[in-house]
Amino acid sequence: MLNERVPETEDGLQGAYIASVYDEMQRHIRDSGWLSEKIDLLLECEVRAGSALEIGPGPGYFGLEWLRAVALADPGARLTALDISPDMLEMARSNAAAYGLSERSEYVLGDCQRMPFPDNHFDVLFTHSSLHEWVDPVAVLRETHRVLRPGGRFCIIDLRRDLSKEAIAFMRGNINVNMRKGFANSVKAAYTSAELRRLLEATPLAGAKVEDIELGLFLTGVKAAPVQSFN
Repeated sequence: MLNERVPETEDGLQGAYIASVYDEMQRHIRDSGWLSEKIDLLLECEVRAGSALEIGPGPGYFGLEWLRAVALADPGARLTALDISPDMLEMARSNAAAYGLSERSEYVLGDCQRMPFPDNHFDVLFTHSSLHEWVDPVAVLRETHRVLRPGGRFCIIDLRRDLSKEAIAFMRGNINVNMRKGFANSVKAAYTSAELRRLLEATPLAGAKVEDIELGLFLTGVKAAPVQSFN
């Protein structure tokens, strides 16, 4: 029987030490090729150009890998990343400089439940491994709809709580020892696909595609254009 969800945090991953350890883990994941598989999911869903918002970038590797992947095809592509942790943002800025992408990326301190951006602002939105940390996911999903332009695409990738014991053991064996407890807490805080669909029902994104993928969840869709009145 699946255990009930246990929330992980109310204020994100804070502190310079956590940012440093998380950076090491994410760099290992990138260098092992696992991030590229998730970038391919974005590209397959046409999240490949324009002005992008990333929620919860952590040390920044996922968004930077996406930006590097689309930069040649779209010289105007830009990344804005929103995080609640100043130390994570500082790490992400440093990594953006190492990628040579500082001029095309911006890192903003803020709460994704109340995003500091105007309506209809971004062409695409994505996030990787942050859904389970949102205190009020319905609020974030509503904000996702608000800040996207009509026709804008969104992709949310995260862990899921009903991972098999074998999958959990595999992932634990491939992350920093210092992060294993945090990983276990993240799995306990994650949603199932059925739970995520129920959350979506209370948002303008109801009906978006939700599916189980290897080691996680994948949510994707397009913001509908407003219905025109001919009266």
